[in-house]
Amino acid sequence: MKAALKQLALRGLTAPPLYGLLRMRALAGDPATILCYHTLRPDAEPLDAWIVLRLSDFRAQIDALREGYDIVSLDAALAPASAGARPRLVLTFDDGERGLYDHLLPVIAAEDLPVTIYVATAQIETGIPYWFDRVMNALQGTGTTRIDMSAEGLGAWTVGPGRGKPRWSQIGPILEALKAAPPAEHDRLADDIVAQAGPVAQAITPLQPMTLQQLKELAASPHVTIGAHSHGHELLDQISLPEARASIARSRELLQGWTGQPIRHFAYPNGNYTPDLMAILADLGFASATILEDRLVRAGDPEQALPRIGMGRYDPLPRFRLRLVGI
Repeated sequence: MKAALKQLALRGLTAPPLYGLLRMRALAGDPATILCYHTLRPDAEPLDAWIVLRLSDFRAQIDALREGYDIVSLDAALAPASAGARPRLVLTFDDGERGLYDHLLPVIAAEDLPVTIYVATAQIETGIPYWFDRVMNALQGTGTTRIDMSAEGLGAWTVGPGRGKPRWSQIGPILEALKAAPPAEHDRLADDIVAQAGPVAQAITPLQPMTLQQLKELAASPHVTIGAHSHGHELLDQISLPEARASIARSRELLQGWTGQPIRHFAYPNGNYTPDLMAILADLGFASATILEDRLVRAGDPEQALPRIGMGRYDPLPRFRLRLVGI
């Protein structure tokens, strides 16, 4: 009954004329909308992770967006709006996971779709997935998996046997616990979880970085703007400012060398930022830096802390529409 009432409310709020009024209120003052995605997989892929959007859901979202927005590059969104122009919306993707090459690139080529892709460079350089992707990969097995990190002061969890959103609700707290641990411990703790989880019998395409050649091909698309996302995907507010500056500068240096493009935009990993980090980005000459806050970009938002709305696997289209208007 509760689920049915929720679906009824979603349909009511997204039906005209109410949705039109909500949209008018949200878009007053000509804000820009920036959406944050991570990666894509075909619908048949049983990969229970919020960051992995089904390809058909992404296509449906693009169709819905084009009804009411101009989908533009980040640079176009940050420029003064033309009189009478439709609302501007930017699609961004974080990290640099292989699904962007395998699945996003064909879509943007076919749809003439501008996107910004923020790449964290260490995984491209080494070919080794970051700790959080390794943990998500390890917890995709069938049946029930018991993870006990009590000796590390992190707790114990049971994952499974359910699939879909219920499984993600079990994986999410594990990732959050590891994020709160000292940054230098993330890889070791992730390795412990992977060892406890054992082999994944389920046939999935694991989360993994693009190869350098794939990144170069992606960056060569006229529809793609490449941005930096730190070198090691560090939570920059958890490390020293000199370390943070070095990570930011290293990611830009590598990306410029690999792609031959100027790297003018940055996204804070996990959205974590501070005034000191904003000052570093400004000093390094980045044109913008983005955070994660579920709101639109309005006049007065600092260029080094532009909000993005996070989009993931478990939002049905009506819920997606409501998030665009701040609900």
